[in-house]
Amino acid sequence: MADGRVRSLDAMRGLAAVSVVLSHYVLVVAHAGRRRYEYASHWLRWFSETPLGLLWAGRAAVLFFFVLSGYVLFIMLERSSLGYWTYLKKRIARLYIPYLVAIGLGIAGAAFLYAKPLQGLGPWINKFWSWPPSTGPVVDHVGFVDAFNSDRYDFTIWTLVQEMRISLIFPLLALWIRRFSWQVAWLPFAFAAAGAVLLRGVAQSMGGDWSGFVMGGGLTAYSATVYYLAPFALGALLACHRDAVRRRYCALPSYARIGIVVSAFALYFYAPRALAAFGDHRMLVHDWPVMIGAALGLVVVAYEASIKRFFERRSFQYLGRISYSLYLFHPLVLLAALHIFYGRIALAPLLGLTFAATILISDLAYRWIERPAAQIARRFGEGFVSDGPGISSAD
Repeated sequence: MADGRVRSLDAMRGLAAVSVVLSHYVLVVAHAGRRRYEYASHWLRWFSETPLGLLWAGRAAVLFFFVLSGYVLFIMLERSSLGYWTYLKKRIARLYIPYLVAIGLGIAGAAFLYAKPLQGLGPWINKFWSWPPSTGPVVDHVGFVDAFNSDRYDFTIWTLVQEMRISLIFPLLALWIRRFSWQVAWLPFAFAAAGAVLLRGVAQSMGGDWSGFVMGGGLTAYSATVYYLAPFALGALLACHRDAVRRRYCALPSYARIGIVVSAFALYFYAPRALAAFGDHRMLVHDWPVMIGAALGLVVVAYEASIKRFFERRSFQYLGRISYSLYLFHPLVLLAALHIFYGRIALAPLLGLTFAATILISDLAYRWIERPAAQIARRFGEGFVSDGPGISSAD
């Protein structure tokens, strides 16, 4: 743990990426309008309320990515003596090169594979690739960090836009966290997130130009970046105080550690459902307990010996290695499979085949795209720990 590398967390990154993938498959089925899918949709809704639903809790997995990114970015800066521009070049090389390849493939898919809406599959999946490629949106995607419609070519990239923006200012965030006690260091980010929720609520109610200013770009809006500073800061706080956290956790009696495991699961999975049951359906409000649950889960997976050994198994480590490619390329495989084979192959076996193809393509992308990008990033300096939504922590 002294070097900040925790292999069990690599595994959790891979499992979180799988959770995002499965969440999108569930959305395809759940939003399908044909009667033949109603039975499957009913059971998916029922299972989503059971612990089995953790397998496709995609929104929670994204927040886990952000907490974990804050954790590993802080350790990267702590371990290295990189100047800001070297740090930034490494971040760009690591994130941007695979991103550009995925965007290029997404543009090709929108241009050559989209012919018409997928009959019977609903508006969620049909909006993707429905915009013909044009110069303005392509420039927006290449620019990477501006606010733009990220649904056009690869619908997961909004998290990478937020990741890159926060990476630009993360050294300042880390400096603040190192300088103050954790209680003081956390406050500005908590207030900023709460303020962003209130501001977005007011903007939505007012509408007009003010709504466009605050909400412009949708998931890539700058107001959302202010909000997502909170999970990054939470992960950085855990990294900054990781030795003290480890000592205190390991000194707890077994019943207390079991209580933390149960609390982490309840906050991460069931707290948003409890809020919805009480009438609050705001996604950003639901995120708060999920962030805390993700942070507690990170502690458990990092320091609970039996759980740590379980996730250090080779199969889980493999998912961790290919997780960035899995996260980045799975929408392209899904959309391509649906637009080529939907109507020729029944939906259930098609999604199964699509998942198998996604694993294969993610493996190839890891070998041919992601690993060379990591080597380029490594040339800018030593001591780099990679991170991000689904990015493996391979040195």
